[in-house]
Amino acid sequence: MANIINFKNAYAFKLENFHLVDNPESWIITSLALLIGDYEIYRKQAALLILKALLRMDFLKELLNDNGIHPFDRNDPRVKKWIKNILSIEECQLCGSKENLEAHHIIRWADYPRGRIDSNNGMCLCKNCHIEQHKYDDIRFMKGAG
Repeated sequence: MANIINFKNAYAFKLENFHLVDNPESWIITSLALLIGDYEIYRKQAALLILKALLRMDFLKELLNDNGIHPFDRNDPRVKKWIKNILSIEECQLCGSKENLEAHHIIRWADYPRGRIDSNNGMCLCKNCHIEQHKYDDIRFMKGAG
């Protein structure tokens, strides 16, 4: 049997804010659809603000950790955790340096939303090797190979 969402559940919803909008249930569903879909970042940011106003933080975090909602902002706590995990390698995977380490997406952030927090899509690189990896990015974008 399908789970039915109880929009009167005070654990999940900030009922005290429901008076701020007409039909808060619709706002919540639409905002979640925007986060899941392929929309511009500013629309996703607006949807997240709406959800923060209407949902309790614990419930919102639970929703955001669902595999269907990929990070769209590099300040997302899941991205910070991914960076920490990649940097735990503690040396550049190309040259072996232990200085100025950075986390690098093997398949670019923009090209692979599902891989934004996948540790298999990350490399620990020193700043110089990271710069080298992105040296031709602009040329590839111009040629449409991005």
